[in-house]
Amino acid sequence: MPSVHRGPRAFGLPEGLSAAFRRLLDQRAQRLDKRLNTAIGVVAAVGVSGATVWAWRASELTLTELSWWPLAVALLVTAPASLALKSAEYQLAARIASQKPSTTRSFRVAVVSSAANLLPLPGSLIVTVRSLSEDGSTYGSAISASAVPGLCWLSITGIVGGSAIAVEGPPWLGAVTAIAGVLAGVGALKLFRETAPGGGSTRLALAVLGVEAAWLVISALRLGLAVTALGVDISPAQALALSVAGALTVAIGFFPSGLGLREALIAGLSPLIGLEFDIGVLIGSVDRVVWLTFLAAASGALVLFGSDSDKSSVSEADR
Repeated sequence: MPSVHRGPRAFGLPEGLSAAFRRLLDQRAQRLDKRLNTAIGVVAAVGVSGATVWAWRASELTLTELSWWPLAVALLVTAPASLALKSAEYQLAARIASQKPSTTRSFRVAVVSSAANLLPLPGSLIVTVRSLSEDGSTYGSAISASAVPGLCWLSITGIVGGSAIAVEGPPWLGAVTAIAGVLAGVGALKLFRETAPGGGSTRLALAVLGVEAAWLVISALRLGLAVTALGVDISPAQALALSVAGALTVAIGFFPSGLGLREALIAGLSPLIGLEFDIGVLIGSVDRVVWLTFLAAASGALVLFGSDSDKSSVSEADR
């Protein structure tokens, strides 16, 4: 039985929005000018490196004062868990779009989309949308299916992180963040009901909620490990509050050169919840270095052992 894909209007997306996003996808699929690409990468790398050096000197820490076991746990446990959740998130987006990608295909997309949020390349959302469209979805259904997990993540992080900010920092900022989380949750629920097969099953909805809740826990744990490595005391509420910075970078992940944005947001949020600004810079930088190290290893494994033959997926309608 041939698979049937509904058009973008069936998913609550106006034709103009879908067409505009498709033009954006096509434009972003083109390689940047080599000199511009190099310049963006250099500026981002220099900016992050400079901020890290400044923060390290301002903190008056030495390498001997670092605790290395949290870094080992972050590299060997939380970083792989983050990539596994990214792969699971793509699997769920594909199920919402009536697809069933292979594990290797999901891993490939997870690695590429993670790298795309860091480098001058198309961001995570665009990589996911293009991957779903390559496997047979219309752009409208691919956009909607990709947006559901992202909005759910923003909702959970906004509500929980906003509550933590209200406890550790300005109550008004926590309230605004929590309200934004509620609005994101309403949007996620609406898109899920309109996009998922048969209006979406309870089991699929719970799976999305479970993965995104796990994202929040792992994000907070990664930041907690980074601050523990620096020898700084941090409360669980502060770690949850800092995870809001990660949610904001996900929300704008379709822009290039995300490198440095997360660190800046963490540093800016830190003084509001009782942490020093320079410590905030170091927290984001340590977490970034650990994640980049693991992502480089995962990318190498993908090159060595990955196979393009795993690109195909099975539509739910064909099973």
